[in-house]
Amino acid sequence: MKKIGIGFLIISGVIVLLLLTARLTGILLLYTVPTGSSEPTIKKGTLIFVSGISKPAPYKFIAFKNPYQDSVLSSYQPDYTSGYSFISRLCGAPGDFIEMKNGVLFVNNKNFDEFLDLKNQYKISTNDFGLIEEADFPSEESYEFIQTGDSPIVTFDNALYKKYSSKIKLKPYLITDTNMSGDCFKWYNGSVKWMPDNFGPLIIPANNYFVLGDNRHNAMDSRYTGFVEKENITGIVINK
Repeated sequence: MKKIGIGFLIISGVIVLLLLTARLTGILLLYTVPTGSSEPTIKKGTLIFVSGISKPAPYKFIAFKNPYQDSVLSSYQPDYTSGYSFISRLCGAPGDFIEMKNGVLFVNNKNFDEFLDLKNQYKISTNDFGLIEEADFPSEESYEFIQTGDSPIVTFDNALYKKYSSKIKLKPYLITDTNMSGDCFKWYNGSVKWMPDNFGPLIIPANNYFVLGDNRHNAMDSRYTGFVEKENITGIVINK
């Protein structure tokens, strides 16, 4: 029994040492996702593994440093360094031509979203809202009401969309009010009147990447914080 205990301690120590070495060298990093911005693919609270030796590629989730105070600013501050790490899906690489039309992302004129499971918002009637099962509202982020008119807005992934699309009328909810767009694209050009669901076209410059959250209306991503510079990418999520 003593030999088994000693062997277990040795193995445990080796594992801890390997994990510590991997983290210090950047080969393997561990993060706990604090928000639902990448849902439904990466849920809030998920432990993810990030590899510092993998190369960034479209559709992969990347971990990166954000050089801004937070995700939404009243003014663009490129010289601010916060040190926090963020996780988002890489949607555009250097040289890519990107454009979003009515909530659908196109990269090099191809529908980037076609095979993704995203969380999108839909406007429904008050009567139809009563037809949605309570179990399909796991959190307060699942639905909200527009302040003007109290029209229900629901946030559905693909599974919920398929479940209810034949029962109720689901009209895609698109942000068209500049007052609701936050600081969308202020980093790009102060005169640009792009919205979170309609922007571009734009070409991604060298050594830069464009990221979006899968939870499209609950993600502070490149639409708000700008391109992700290559040097600020700390790794690629390898367990998704």
